[in-house]
Amino acid sequence: MDKKYFFLSQGLYGKKTTIKINNQGFCYNHDEIVDANKERFSEGGSAHRSWSKYRFYSKTNGYPDWANDFIIKI
Repeated sequence: MDKKYFFLSQGLYGKKTTIKINNQGFCYNHDEIVDANKERFSEGGSAHRSWSKYRFYSKTNGYPDWANDFIIKI
């Protein structure tokens, strides 16, 4: 799936989607990042508000530091 920015969504979870951000030169496996960072999306976590209210988390420029281990440069 091509996107223009870093994007994690409850609707995409479980679909094993690879997301490519060609304009920023990276890609990632959506589910791997969500699985490795579940505490961030749980109550009290840094991304909980966005995840629970809007059902997604996004970052316009680049990607969050906590996703670094899962990013593949393209």
